Amino acid sequence: MRKQSQRKTSPAHRKTNKSSPTKEPAAAQTQNLAAALQQHLDKLPTDQLARSSGFRRRKPKKLTPSLFLQAACLLVTLPAASYRRWAGLIGLLGQCTLSKQALFERMTDRAATFLKSILQALLSSLTTPRDWTVPTSLRHFGRVLLQDSTALRLSEKLARWFPGPSNQRGAQGAMLKIQTCYDLLAQSFVQFSLSSYRRNDQAASPDVLPLLQAGDLIIRDLGYFVLEVLEQITAAKAYFLSRLPLGVAIWESDGCTPVNLWARLRKAGSLDIQCTLGDKRVPVRLVAIPVPAAVANKRRRQARQNRDRRCPPSAQRLALMGWSIYITNVPRTLWVAQTVADTYGLRWRIETIFKSWKSHFALAQVPAGSQAQVESFIYAKLIFITLFQVCFWQRWLVETPSEKQLALSLLKVAEAVQSFLLVLVLSHLGIDPNLAWEELVGTHCRYERRRRRHFMQDVQWISVPSAHSKMKRK
Repeated sequence: MRKQSQRKTSPAHRKTNKSSPTKEPAAAQTQNLAAALQQHLDKLPTDQLARSSGFRRRKPKKLTPSLFLQAACLLVTLPAASYRRWAGLIGLLGQCTLSKQALFERMTDRAATFLKSILQALLSSLTTPRDWTVPTSLRHFGRVLLQDSTALRLSEKLARWFPGPSNQRGAQGAMLKIQTCYDLLAQSFVQFSLSSYRRNDQAASPDVLPLLQAGDLIIRDLGYFVLEVLEQITAAKAYFLSRLPLGVAIWESDGCTPVNLWARLRKAGSLDIQCTLGDKRVPVRLVAIPVPAAVANKRRRQARQNRDRRCPPSAQRLALMGWSIYITNVPRTLWVAQTVADTYGLRWRIETIFKSWKSHFALAQVPAGSQAQVESFIYAKLIFITLFQVCFWQRWLVETPSEKQLALSLLKVAEAVQSFLLVLVLSHLGIDPNLAWEELVGTHCRYERRRRRHFMQDVQWISVPSAHSKMKRK
């Protein structure tokens, strides 16, 4: 890619580098957004990882690892990803011509390994800024990790590598699951992993253990409930917060006396006790808080609809849906009961992030191909998603909302980035959009060679009767 860093910066751009209490002009802000994206990519050992993964084996003529990576990050600006569009982005950024066939030939296991190693290097290089006002209830923890997953429905042709659920006729679809761990305090990702839909969240529950540091808080939903994992989190001097699945055996702290949860709640209305769970008698703090009647009724309707009619929910199970029941090992000296519920509500942040992926970054829009090709597209978009959290969201996270300036919406920022990022990047690199457009049209908007005539050939065929009659005589 042609380097643009040697260009002289404008006075307005130089001015934004100085710390000033005044608000920066809008043009300077957009310039800094594209520059921040480039800066983070430049810090990565791109060429070294390309060599170690086998993606680069000789000196490239057009498709350098850096250019391949930069264009990969811009795939989120497209409504649907394809090899032609990716090759077009490479041509725009590198001011060269690259056919989709040439790009397709490079999309092998080496490309997937290269992009995966770039993602891992990026995650490990992120710092943890604390220049925003952390809520008082979270200041006792080193990190607040949200572990969750999202599923992407793919083309049925990919069911061989990413088997999904089967319908009533036995036809199998294709679905990929992305497991993620997100640091709520740093507003950045810690880990990604790709797997088949058939590896459920319970199987992925131990994935968080190698990431743990003393003093971390892990917030997860019911799907990750595994008592052995909770026990190991406590042994690592970390904390957990989760909902309690109904049906788990509950014992008093002595481990001998069973707890009748329904009887206790019916009598007391709410609960905050130390107890043990399961056959292993894992010690936890149990907090039960009543929910509004509308919320309880909605849970009961869903329970009746979602469960197998041959095994309807019991009356006691339906009654317990009138409470939100949590388990944690955070002591009462740090959290009161209501703080437990309020903190668990922060878990919905990861659901909003997942929505931004699918609504504005077209994460599931990948062309059918081999396993390596699909993973390459997914890793490419996850690289940008990681940079998005760092470059775009954290930039405004430190702002103090006021009556005149409301807080920024993650979904609206994601939508704006998807719409305008390509323009900002081209402007930052000093690429003339008109020349880039002409190059793009001339290279990627022509008919491909085929036996069937296209419209222009039909017109030419009709307008040349001599050639037509000559062909007829033959």
